[in-house]
Amino acid sequence: MNRDNDVILSSQLSAILVMTIMGVGILSLPRMVVEEAGPDGLFLVLGGSIFALLAGWIIFLLVKKFPGETIVEFGNTLLGKFFGTVIALGFFGYLMILSAYEVRSFGEITKQYLLFETPIEVLAITILLGSVYTARSGIESIARMAEFLFPIITIISVLILLPIIPEIDYTQFYPIFRTPILKLIKGIPVVFFSFIGIELTLLYAAFVKETKKIGNAMLLTVGLVSFYYISIVFVVVARFGLVETTHIIWPTLEVFKTVDLPGAFIENLDAFIMSIWVIAVFMSLVSAYYGSALILSRIFKTKEFNFFVLPLLPIIYFLAFIPDNLIQLNDWIDIYSNYAGSFFMVLLPLLLLIISFFKKSKGGKKNAP
Repeated sequence: MNRDNDVILSSQLSAILVMTIMGVGILSLPRMVVEEAGPDGLFLVLGGSIFALLAGWIIFLLVKKFPGETIVEFGNTLLGKFFGTVIALGFFGYLMILSAYEVRSFGEITKQYLLFETPIEVLAITILLGSVYTARSGIESIARMAEFLFPIITIISVLILLPIIPEIDYTQFYPIFRTPILKLIKGIPVVFFSFIGIELTLLYAAFVKETKKIGNAMLLTVGLVSFYYISIVFVVVARFGLVETTHIIWPTLEVFKTVDLPGAFIENLDAFIMSIWVIAVFMSLVSAYYGSALILSRIFKTKEFNFFVLPLLPIIYFLAFIPDNLIQLNDWIDIYSNYAGSFFMVLLPLLLLIISFFKKSKGGKKNAP
């Protein structure tokens, strides 16, 4: 039963997931894709998207069996209270670390591109305080914000990139199909883990009004993110070339900085572009932050989740500054996403789905088909 009385539409769930997935990962994706597959990076993105769609579909098949329940409730049903609680706490820790990564990345990038003299610690506290306020508003407010901001960010980004199109060099992708198949397959995880965030469906599906439409939300989410990933990889590589792309830490931001709008009324385009990105990473942080507080609320069976939100702030802040520098941060998050991401995006949903079939066949709790 939904104790928070918050209800969202499947389209709003998709908006939340898209904003969460694309928060920070899209910034370095072109570089990582080119390092793995060179000019065949677009095929790598396509392959990773197919695997992400399969993962999303497994999650959908699982959550539709337990309408109105989060992973805390159906985890206890399928694994027993002890192991279900362990899994829920593991998911809580997973989201806390993702939140910390968002905070540290936000601080590093904002300081480098926009607020050069502002200490990273101040930037981290600022975005965390904003996230606390938004997360306390609940899933319905987060969904409405994502639904409102998503099309605005998309339209503005497309309009800014349009002047680049006549200047890009399509020959950067020639000749195609020169990357060995085995190397492409080994590179698929790079793109697949750029879809981290889709596993939040294990929590947010409980609030969707029509559970059967969550499948459509999964298709829409993966489809939109795949389109954006393919588009940005194409534009970055065609603009900078293969070699230069591999030497830029955040090529997505750099390609926006090369835009020169003729007759533009905005004098400082860099600041305008950064403000759009800040909104995206803020929504990504809020989604993971709220999910952490929601898990604690469901574990302790409280009527409200609000009082869990603020105490998490110092924990996230501490976690964000454990890495000594940006290089260590990226190295740690790569390792973390490979293991924890694999578990919560694929292995855990698949395991729970298989167990749910056995539970039903043995006369256990009957779930909605």
